[in-house]
Amino acid sequence: MSPVDVFTNGVTVDRAFNLFSRLVPGVKTRQGEFSDVRPRSIIAFRKGSNPTFSYYLDARLQFYGQNMPVTIRCIDRDDLTNLNPAGAFVVVCRYLRTAQVNWILRNAHQLAGVGLFMDDDVSGILLSTQAPFSYRAKLVQLHLRPLLRLGNCLDVLWASTPPLASLLASNGSAVRLLPPLPSKAVAAPDDAARSSAKLSIGFYATGIHAAEHTFLKPIVAEILSRYANVTFEVSASGRHARDWKNDLPKGCTVRIRPMLPWEEFVTYSREHPTDIVLVPLLNGRVNISRADTKRIDVCRMKAAAVFSDSEPYRRNRQPAEILVKNEHGSWVDAIESLIKSPEKRAAARSATFAAVEQMTRREPTIPGLSNSGGSM
Repeated sequence: MSPVDVFTNGVTVDRAFNLFSRLVPGVKTRQGEFSDVRPRSIIAFRKGSNPTFSYYLDARLQFYGQNMPVTIRCIDRDDLTNLNPAGAFVVVCRYLRTAQVNWILRNAHQLAGVGLFMDDDVSGILLSTQAPFSYRAKLVQLHLRPLLRLGNCLDVLWASTPPLASLLASNGSAVRLLPPLPSKAVAAPDDAARSSAKLSIGFYATGIHAAEHTFLKPIVAEILSRYANVTFEVSASGRHARDWKNDLPKGCTVRIRPMLPWEEFVTYSREHPTDIVLVPLLNGRVNISRADTKRIDVCRMKAAAVFSDSEPYRRNRQPAEILVKNEHGSWVDAIESLIKSPEKRAAARSATFAAVEQMTRREPTIPGLSNSGGSM
């Protein structure tokens, strides 16, 4: 049981989160301000292939690579012995292991600086019962514990959204905003003709979104009971997969697919277009800090989407996108409107394409890092 669960007698959940989050040690920069630097090179650490790196750092590091050496190393398998620390700026994508922390500490006097990119409210997730224990343990092992050791070396935090930036800056850290920058190839318009005889609806979320799985089940059950021409696909494993299988009407066409590694999911979603994608995001401290990167997934699937009318999706909203309140009836009505109208589906697809295209036009620099190269 989470501490928040036992601290609810007369205290709102949000207030409980705020009180208990003060007990969770947070990552903090060594100073409250960060002056721009001109590194000779960039060394980036990431944990394998993952959406965070793909959506925020990949295109930016390719941009820097035009003018300076950029080295990208996986924290799980890559060797550190041939890295040159002289004048390098280290960019950490969420996670580190002990080996990388030791390398940074050992070479700190030669580095141009160290920065950490974050796209989640880690302290909120650690206190939440929505996240599986295994995921919270991973955050402690690969994020909280190693990065706390970098307190005297960490120069800047990059945050994915304004709410997350404000949260991270509340302890006096130097924080810069770094919004999503997807590849231009993702935002390719879809002009293919679509059949209305059979339609597919998909929900693709990780196990950390337990509340969203629970929220959608009765909605999807109602839709499937009304429309025999609709196939539903969901990514789920373990308890969530069992619940989807047991809770949906018998005789409906349902595909429950296991969670895929990131690169496999990208390939699958590109090669298997979906007519309608459901993107719920329930209210709460953790979710309010999230970015709207699900729009990128929707665009890659060439889908029309129903989004929650929440702060992350109000940012960068396009006129024909469908944002609805987190109410059963509102979601059923919105999904039905897309099932019944090919024109509405096409308009929603185009709107999300326009939103993602705007993302691709963002500045490719990393705030605080000059792209001209430096000398030390």
